[in-house]
Amino acid sequence: MLIDSTHKKWAVAFLVLAAAAVVGQRLLGRLFPGEPTGGSFVGLWYGVLGSALMIYAGLLSAHRQAPRKTWLGARKTWLRGHIWLGLLSLVFILCHSNYSWGGALERLLWAALIAVIVTGVAGLVLQNVLPRLLTSRVPTEAPYEQIPHLCHEMRRQADALVDGVCGPFDPSPQALESTMAVVRYASDALAQFRDFYEHDVRPFLGAEPPRNSPLLNPLQAEARFGKLQRLPGLAEHAEAVDQLARFCEERRLMAEQERIHFWLHSWLLLHIPLSVALLVLGVAHVYTALYY
Repeated sequence: MLIDSTHKKWAVAFLVLAAAAVVGQRLLGRLFPGEPTGGSFVGLWYGVLGSALMIYAGLLSAHRQAPRKTWLGARKTWLRGHIWLGLLSLVFILCHSNYSWGGALERLLWAALIAVIVTGVAGLVLQNVLPRLLTSRVPTEAPYEQIPHLCHEMRRQADALVDGVCGPFDPSPQALESTMAVVRYASDALAQFRDFYEHDVRPFLGAEPPRNSPLLNPLQAEARFGKLQRLPGLAEHAEAVDQLARFCEERRLMAEQERIHFWLHSWLLLHIPLSVALLVLGVAHVYTALYY
């Protein structure tokens, strides 16, 4: 979700409520005897309110799965609440604990809560930065789910293009066992074109291009295709070489899109399990607090 002007009211409400919670904890601590620890009357209510805010933030995933109903509220409202009320829950839990770490279980609970907040903030930053980066680096963005199909279609066209220049592909290996064979290969532009395509270009056009492919680097790709275009026997097939270079450029942009898309959603691989761990530890904390 992008942080824009629609978050202004939420940010102001967060600051006001956070300040009120901290001041209120101090004032109420003076009205009631004893330190306002987690087990005191004041600390207990702060714990209840902080837990309620965390539960609301955690219900976002359930809201996404629920049918769209007007009484549930707009999804954007839930997203904004997930961000700002989730941050506010940290303030209430701080007041609940009277700014102390507690015992072993409470320390685990703190670690989980801080990790959830940190991964959530990191995800929010990524969601505000990466889409702009994607727009600047990938001018023509392809539908992410269609990328494997687009790669398959592009490689099919490239196969037909190279077969039209070099003839049908013979998959049997061509061994260069003698000096004369090496000389013939060096003077055969079509053989070098076919070899470059089968060993570098065709794997690169697949759904999962090799991570060490030189074609991922625009400068190296330009140098290799430039060298290929300078071969004397390929002058009349310059258009086919250019088309192959355009295919590689499209695949490189798709790979960049895939990489940015991965980072755009990878933070959830940490945020969601940590949120579940926070829920489990929170239940354990409530149980032990009531039992003991």
